[in-house]
Amino acid sequence: EESSSDEEVAQRRVVKSHTDKRYDELKEKIKKIKNHLKIDDFATLITDYEGLLKMVLKLKSIIEQDGGLPKEFIKAIESVESYVEKTQTEIQEKKQMGEKLTENKAKAFNTLRAKVRKGNRQFEEDLQRLKEHPEEFESDEGDDDEQEDDSDSDESEAANSDNSSSDSDDSDSDSDSDSDSDSDSDDSDDSSFKSGDKTDSDGEGDADALREKKMLRWLITPEKLAEREKKAELVKTDEAKAKNKDKDKSARKKKEDEDKSSKKEASKEKKITEDKDEYTPEELMKKVTEIAQQRGRRGFDRKQYFEKLQQLLTHAEKNGPLDQVFIYASMVSADFDNTGSAFAAMRIDMWNEALSKVNKMLPLLIESYDSLKADGIDEKAITGDMAEVDDPKAHSRLQELYVAFVEKLDDELYKALQFTTDVYGPEYQEILSNSSKCLILLKRAFKFFEETKQTQHLGTVSGRLIEQLYYKPDMLNRAVYDAIQFTMSEEEKPDWTWPEDSKVYMGKLCHHVWATGNEKLRRKACLCQAYHLALHDCYQPARDLLHLGNFQEQSLEADVHTQILYNRVIAQMGLCAFRLGKITEAHNCLMDVCQYNKVRELLAQGLSYSKNMERTPEQERAERQRQLPYHMHINLEVLESAQHICAMLLEVPNMAMQSIDPNNKRVISRVLRRALEQYDKQLFTGPPENAKESVVTAAKNLQCGDWVNACAALEELTMWEHIDVGNPSNGPKVKDMIKEKMKTEALRTYLFSYASIYDAFHLDQLVGMFGLEEKTVHSIISKMMIKEEITAFWDESSKFVLVQHVEPSNLQRLALTLAERGAQAVENNERLVDQKSGGYAFKEGRGGAGGDGKGKGRFGKGGDMKMDGKGKGKKGKGDRIQGPPRQRGGWENARAGALRGGTGQRGWSTGIRA
Repeated sequence: EESSSDEEVAQRRVVKSHTDKRYDELKEKIKKIKNHLKIDDFATLITDYEGLLKMVLKLKSIIEQDGGLPKEFIKAIESVESYVEKTQTEIQEKKQMGEKLTENKAKAFNTLRAKVRKGNRQFEEDLQRLKEHPEEFESDEGDDDEQEDDSDSDESEAANSDNSSSDSDDSDSDSDSDSDSDSDSDDSDDSSFKSGDKTDSDGEGDADALREKKMLRWLITPEKLAEREKKAELVKTDEAKAKNKDKDKSARKKKEDEDKSSKKEASKEKKITEDKDEYTPEELMKKVTEIAQQRGRRGFDRKQYFEKLQQLLTHAEKNGPLDQVFIYASMVSADFDNTGSAFAAMRIDMWNEALSKVNKMLPLLIESYDSLKADGIDEKAITGDMAEVDDPKAHSRLQELYVAFVEKLDDELYKALQFTTDVYGPEYQEILSNSSKCLILLKRAFKFFEETKQTQHLGTVSGRLIEQLYYKPDMLNRAVYDAIQFTMSEEEKPDWTWPEDSKVYMGKLCHHVWATGNEKLRRKACLCQAYHLALHDCYQPARDLLHLGNFQEQSLEADVHTQILYNRVIAQMGLCAFRLGKITEAHNCLMDVCQYNKVRELLAQGLSYSKNMERTPEQERAERQRQLPYHMHINLEVLESAQHICAMLLEVPNMAMQSIDPNNKRVISRVLRRALEQYDKQLFTGPPENAKESVVTAAKNLQCGDWVNACAALEELTMWEHIDVGNPSNGPKVKDMIKEKMKTEALRTYLFSYASIYDAFHLDQLVGMFGLEEKTVHSIISKMMIKEEITAFWDESSKFVLVQHVEPSNLQRLALTLAERGAQAVENNERLVDQKSGGYAFKEGRGGAGGDGKGKGRFGKGGDMKMDGKGKGKKGKGDRIQGPPRQRGGWENARAGALRGGTGQRGWSTGIRA
């Protein structure tokens, strides 16, 4: 229709809801896809297909309310899928003919194919229903035609109507939204009403006619009522169809379940029929080999693999023990396929499964050995070299496999303990509880090889058994053996009694290892034995074992694990010497481990991080791989505390002696001296906060001879409870012994420090001051006199110590030091001249002063420079070239020890030479 002005012609605007717009866009996208399918535009199809999926995703909530996906969408994605499959077959055929797609087109098609496969997977049920029941998806075609007709009629009506937007909005919002045809008819009525309204308002302005026409919209005509009833019937039929579909789905699932169960039953029946067949040894061997070859292939089912081998075990029982061992070996090998990497241990449940199979192998091997022995076969033939035997079911081959499995189980358990981070958690405790199972396995294997006298295997198993036992004290080993004995049968109970002398038992195991001839195993076994001896306070045998085997030099050339074991032995020997009161030996051992603050790395008990040390990832991985499990650690606090106490007992008297003897330059512990210097520099000193500070406080008190406060500083240390792991009650005994040592060293320090201000000491006075027995004090002072550490002597009654005041003053000591350094400088210059001139500065006097040639060295007879060459003629027999006799620098009346460098044993009460 034309407007009143006859100038503006506009089409009627059809107002649609948001949902209708989305559905129209969906239909438009489907039309584009159909057009692009006809022209093989793969690149555009990718974009269209992705856009279609996005549209459906946005309409998800509306689609769920409407009862499912639009049928046009299902048909569209099915047509794309069938198109892709058809195109793929055509491309393959053309390839065989020699025709190929261009690179870009082939790439686009492959991308489209991959996206369609992935995208259609989520609509698989609807696509399957479309293929099975295509008639359900044909009803929408008529609806589409009707909608197209409606849209055409709307366009024709809109061309004949006026422009009015507000009323059309009201009509659209108030209209019935059940179908598009109703809305279109209402819009057409509304548009005609509006046009009439406009003419009336222009002409007469009849308001009543306008109201009457508006009310006609709410009038329910018979035609509208029939349409509504028809729609309700359609809704009911759709609901009935949906119910039928659910029933069909459940029926299909039941059929599928029945088919699966029938297949399982058929497979079981087939297996039963197969089990009924008899296998010859050759056929059984072939069958097991075929099954074993499945390992490592793609799609390998471990459970099915074990089921097949388990079924063959019944046939193997008829053929003898070796066939059964061979099948068990195949099963254990599959268990070890999942052991993980170098830093991932085998799962403990799988470890237990493998352990149960390996345990079943040993009785079969014993049965096989006995049967072969009964047949009169020689032992060498039974346990011959595996390289000479071609039969995979030979007894020697299977025995080698058994030993390898035992070692592998031990290694995997060690690795599981090694890489468990929470050592206080239940996981570590659970893994550690399985060590008794591994011990049972090793003990049974040891018994079998010992009875059959197989040297190589016996040595290998003995080495593993030593590694399980050497680091545990007798108390713990006895408890473990008693617990295992409780679970054993009556036949095996005698084997699980811990020997009274464990050192003899460890020696027996080492003897078996030594018989193998393997140098690495020998070295490891001897070090473990030395550790066990030191753990049980046998210091002297442990030291002799290390010295006789020359293990110090061998460990330097050995691998890292052997070096770590050697360091552990040295640390344990130091603790052993400390418990026995051998302070000097203890300090020498502990200083080797503790002096460079690398005790964690040396004992493989953790990583220490410092600013100046950087590790590469490879080095850090290697260090992590060699770490020891937590239950094998040596208490580092006890180790360091013992080392500091030994240093205090040796260094404090040494420092006091150096104050009266400037020639004594020996430094026993630089760490303790540095700690004492830092202690002196502090303005305020509080109570000690750790073990090291407690020892430093005790050392400061000991320097003054105050042994009471020194002992009090060490009283609260926690090390006394852990100093003897095997015998905790031995801690107070060790503490009392250290107190006696501190009294002794306090007496010696007091005499060194204050002898210069005394003329005499009464024996009873010293006994009262230091709480020692009279006999002990007399012995200590006499030793100091013999070693010329003090210039004193006993009176006739042996009750008084008379001190000789012949010590030089500080100025005199400095003069002596200056004279000695000057003489040394002259001698150095003479040597430089000799090197240039090729001669000797004092040729005439090299061999001594003539006669019988008894020349005196630089410091007199027996001097430090060893220039006391004794001999006849001009050239004496001294070890070094002699210099001219040097005149004394004075102080001939001074005590001998102050001017002679090496007349006797110098230094300290332990008798070590300076």
